[in-house]
Amino acid sequence: MVSTDMAKLITEEIASRSRSLDFSWSGLLLPNPDPILRMQGQHMRVYRDLRADAHVGGCIRRRKSAVAALEAGIDRRLAPARVAKSVEAMLADLPMDRIVGEATDAALYGFQPMEVMWAARGAQWVPEDVVGKPAEWFAFDTDNRLRFLSREQMLQGEEIPDRKFLLPRQEPTYLN
Repeated sequence: MVSTDMAKLITEEIASRSRSLDFSWSGLLLPNPDPILRMQGQHMRVYRDLRADAHVGGCIRRRKSAVAALEAGIDRRLAPARVAKSVEAMLADLPMDRIVGEATDAALYGFQPMEVMWAARGAQWVPEDVVGKPAEWFAFDTDNRLRFLSREQMLQGEEIPDRKFLLPRQEPTYLN
């Protein structure tokens, strides 16, 4: 049996940003960890501009085509047939080629915020669309939560409601 004190010691985070000696970040939002952009004092738009290069753009299109060509489907496992059919119908109504294509931009920018547009259908709420948004419109707070950098909240960003955004990421780590 683990004592209450021991349970507290092993369940609470000890090594955190707020307690570390690493002062490389400050404030409420984490800096973009990209060393290339940081060294040049540039912004993520540099990578967006690179897509206009014929060779780079061709490589991106080839990669997206390869991902789109992969087999996709629902693995029902133990779900009841009616649940599987409901999920399949919901996904059939979505523009999956575009959504998957936008999600693959996470490999280019490190992450790709995707806003889920919900709609009521009968007694259920279902995603009506999922739209990729520019990664440079977002930042992460010190708890690694996505924040929207709005005109009203330019410095600390707006809190993102649960179930409103999907966040495909490229090799995420605690630092990034």
